[in-house]
Amino acid sequence: MTREQQRKLRELKSNLSKILKEKSKKYNLKKRDYMLWFQKGDMFFTCLLYVGFSMDGKFVCDTIENMKPLWIDDLLWDFLKSPENKKQPLSLRAIGAFTVHGVDLYRSRDELINGELSELEICVEKYIEHFYQTIQSVKPDVFYQNISSSPYHEELRISLTFIHEKKYKEALEYLCDKDSGVFHSGDISIHNAIREFCEKQINSV
Repeated sequence: MTREQQRKLRELKSNLSKILKEKSKKYNLKKRDYMLWFQKGDMFFTCLLYVGFSMDGKFVCDTIENMKPLWIDDLLWDFLKSPENKKQPLSLRAIGAFTVHGVDLYRSRDELINGELSELEICVEKYIEHFYQTIQSVKPDVFYQNISSSPYHEELRISLTFIHEKKYKEALEYLCDKDSGVFHSGDISIHNAIREFCEKQINSV
């Protein structure tokens, strides 16, 4: 990158949060940093926006839309013995480190040809409008239909869904060849905690 490109990228990044705040107001979306989020019934929608410089030397703006049911984080926190997280602001489900990544609904990247703020504003407005339309149109079943669409947190989504549906044998069978899982809290590993819980539920019948 040239010094001028570095300067432009810093300007774009420093202004993205301000642009998001301004553009999202008319849609009543909540915002934290570069993340927009919205609760609709039992479903939680997020939209992450990012501005950067691509490997082929172009200014770009990316977006990822995501959804998950509210109960999935609640279950995670129960297993990690952090139930107090349920009382935290909903924004924790969007930006918290110990949260379940939902299913990706939409990804897009646009080039900002000249790296100007006006281009970023147009791009952000387009992405926010798309996110709003996604919230209006997507049904809860889409989460289950796309539960394996992304490998990131796939094992967690599937195993916790089995628990939610009280399918304890299926959860154990699914985790039989899996490791300890992506989350650890003290001496607790998420997959081992789920296995232990399922065994207790099965043996109590």
